[in-house]
Amino acid sequence: MKNEIPFIKMQGAGNDFVVIDNRPSYLDGTEIEIVRKLCDRHFGIGADGLMLLDFRQPDHFSLKYYNSDGKPAEMCGNGARCAVYMMHLLNPAHKEFDFGVFGEPYSGSVTGTNRVKIYWNRSPLIINIAGLEKEVPTEFKRFLYVNSGVPHLVLEVQGELGNFDITGWGAFFRNHPLFSPQGTNVNFVRLHDHEVTIRTFERGVEGETLACGTGALAAATAVHHWGQSPFPIDIQARGGLLTVDGSSDLSNMSLEGPVRRVFTGSVKRTDL
Repeated sequence: MKNEIPFIKMQGAGNDFVVIDNRPSYLDGTEIEIVRKLCDRHFGIGADGLMLLDFRQPDHFSLKYYNSDGKPAEMCGNGARCAVYMMHLLNPAHKEFDFGVFGEPYSGSVTGTNRVKIYWNRSPLIINIAGLEKEVPTEFKRFLYVNSGVPHLVLEVQGELGNFDITGWGAFFRNHPLFSPQGTNVNFVRLHDHEVTIRTFERGVEGETLACGTGALAAATAVHHWGQSPFPIDIQARGGLLTVDGSSDLSNMSLEGPVRRVFTGSVKRTDL
């Protein structure tokens, strides 16, 4: 067990992460309480999630992602963008990367200063949930349930998002029996003059985050499905602007946006 764990704190459009170069095997991913403590905003480093990177080649890496509740998630779009940028910082000569998230293949590229695009290897899946239409009240104009690597419910809000009860409605749908047992992420979008704004209640964080990459992909899928906009589609999250591109058949999907290293540090494991 390595007692001193170096890390990089990173953020992608305000979605923040503790990133660990895990080649020395500091953690194996089963340490739920340690992940929770590191992500705690009062007693730890503070983050929406934690990522473990492992690599033997400068342009290829594997990634394991854990939400702030300590549990693994199949994919995190902004986290993956941060991981690509960290690999670029560690290997400045490289800007194109292949990587796997729990074994699922993806690729990414550094497209500018503090800017990264990642590419999905599969199309987002639109899923019909029987009976869901009866559970969506008139506060919402329409909805779509999408798996963009992880499950997302996208709800179009009739009015402004600023004062909308994201926490209340987010918790309601996140824990709704129709999505049992895994639950769902919940995205609230507003369409106005070809602009798409979004607020996201994230499963595993159990609250609102400033941005969600897989949520932006799901929202863009919904907007395209509703016939409101062709790709590329800009999604304005509270933490920054994300751009989703793809083909009309929902293939060749990508997510691009800002990313930044916030600070570096180390923690002592005693066990934290």
